[in-house]
Amino acid sequence: MAQKERAVNLTARIYHDEEAARKHFEDVRWPNGPECPHCGVVGEATEMKGKSTRPGVYKCRACRKKFSATVGTLFERSHIPMTKWLLAIHLMTASKKGKSAHQLYRMLDFGSYRTAWFMAMRIRKSMRELFPESRGPMGGEGKTVEAD
Repeated sequence: MAQKERAVNLTARIYHDEEAARKHFEDVRWPNGPECPHCGVVGEATEMKGKSTRPGVYKCRACRKKFSATVGTLFERSHIPMTKWLLAIHLMTASKKGKSAHQLYRMLDFGSYRTAWFMAMRIRKSMRELFPESRGPMGGEGKTVEAD
């Protein structure tokens, strides 16, 4: 029996509330607690709080460096809200034929097409294989692949 596809609720808080989106991403990225990208220590970070500190910044007690969940990901150094990133990823991966940057521009109400193009390119790049050459040729060694 085929597994039922789980419907995604596009009205979920992670698509509309920045704090919920950040928490969701942190839970997915760090299931065992914050992991320092500088020294690799897990669970030895404290969330920094204060008026001048943006939400989601942690400080590692081992190496004393600051970091956030976006370090080393496609979201790093982006000023686009996490809610729009999560929604764009969902739209691009849930569609059979994918979504063009122009469709994202219209659907997510960006200020410019360049922003949508930037997001689409980062999302596509993150979905490619890390080491495609290690898989060998398509079809197998010494095989022929034909396509129309």
